[in-house]
Amino acid sequence: MIDLPGTSTVEVHCEKCKHVYEAEIIDHVDLSEDRELIKNLKSGKANRVQCPKCKKVMYLDRSIVINFEPQNLIVVYDPKATTKAKREELMQSFESVKNFSETLHETAEEVEFLILNELEKLKELLNNYVKTYM
Repeated sequence: MIDLPGTSTVEVHCEKCKHVYEAEIIDHVDLSEDRELIKNLKSGKANRVQCPKCKKVMYLDRSIVINFEPQNLIVVYDPKATTKAKREELMQSFESVKNFSETLHETAEEVEFLILNELEKLKELLNNYVKTYM
């Protein structure tokens, strides 16, 4: 069985024809299992959707959690995390998850957690990962 990245279904409003439809998007990627997604992550095109009515292609600017295993690094890439308030909100979400259970808390203490909003910084991390582990 093939492990798929963490996904969810979202409602999308087409920019062109205003049609509303549902699409599956990527929320979480574990690079040790989902290496085929590295190219899409580096290009900023991981969450590509296409309107079933007019065929307009869009790339959704949504947060993606990227687990850089075995580096013990978790990165939240969110192009909209440009303000201190947004980054703090994401950090609070991480803290909430981390404090959910003792096991998660212990694991999170061993992990570096970064929030990035710049594609160039994400590309640099991904390129270093590819050089080291692939």
